[in-house]
Amino acid sequence: MHCLRNEIMRSRNTIILSLMIIKSFVFAGELKVISEPSLLVGGADFRVSRPLWSPDGSRIAFTRPNYQGIWVMDPSSGQVDQITDEQSAGFGFQWSSDSKAIVSRVSRLEGRYTLHVLKVFDLEGGTSRQISDFRSLMPGTPRWVDADEKVLMCGRGRVEFFDSGKKTDPLKKQSTERPLCFLKGTQIAVGSVGIKEYRLFEPVPGATYINLTVSPDASKVAFEVLGGNLYAMHIDGSGLVDLGRGHRPHWAPDNETLVYMFTYDDGHKILASDIYAIKADGSENTRLTTTDEVLEMNPSWSPDGKTIAFDVMEEGAIYVIEVSR
Repeated sequence: MHCLRNEIMRSRNTIILSLMIIKSFVFAGELKVISEPSLLVGGADFRVSRPLWSPDGSRIAFTRPNYQGIWVMDPSSGQVDQITDEQSAGFGFQWSSDSKAIVSRVSRLEGRYTLHVLKVFDLEGGTSRQISDFRSLMPGTPRWVDADEKVLMCGRGRVEFFDSGKKTDPLKKQSTERPLCFLKGTQIAVGSVGIKEYRLFEPVPGATYINLTVSPDASKVAFEVLGGNLYAMHIDGSGLVDLGRGHRPHWAPDNETLVYMFTYDDGHKILASDIYAIKADGSENTRLTTTDEVLEMNPSWSPDGKTIAFDVMEEGAIYVIEVSR
């Protein structure tokens, strides 16, 4: 049975993916897929992964399967521009709130050592600037905070802020101020810039949390427990909901729904993966892709709520589907 399954997986290709059977959903208000998956970018000659929509919805950034480099695509025109080819740049990069810059932790080899540095890539000017010193240890991934004027890095219990070089109008900064929420050791920390004391939560005692993500209005968070389930709760630590097995959640713009991937593995490699959506209260768990042999992974919801991008591991390609309620 396993040999047959593996043979089927190896034989899948773009044509089969495009002929996916889209599941029909009849429940009122439930999320529905209204288009077959459409190839956006990538394939055998240009393998890509990890799509991420810009906050204004005009572009999608992505990387290679080994996280080397970052590219940005305008889906309306099909134009693709590479903004860096540096090592590790594609791991955990993040768009600025104005969709004009991307922050990333990049790496380089010096002898036997790997050194890391934070860089901000200005998409309008086509330039980049280094905002930290090179160092051998830089755990965590960068996050824009303080209306994009600072970048937060935290890992191994250490919390650091770096000046991003971006400046925000004081009135706009006040209106867009959001609480900080990040992983601090084995706890979830909530606070604000400039205050060194944070509220610490341990919603699942003894667990290790990964892939923490904050809703667009900063009212809720979702996260995974390493080796366990997906959870959602209010940012004040209340209302914890166990959403069942799931990986790499991403919020919809409605602040109520998450898209995520559900994978199966044999302890060595991924055997199956599909894209699902679920309400943060645990209701309306909806399967959005239905091909068991194709590995659909790493979903990202467009800011208008109409499109979900994801990658297909075997092909090294990024697809999009249209959804509605």
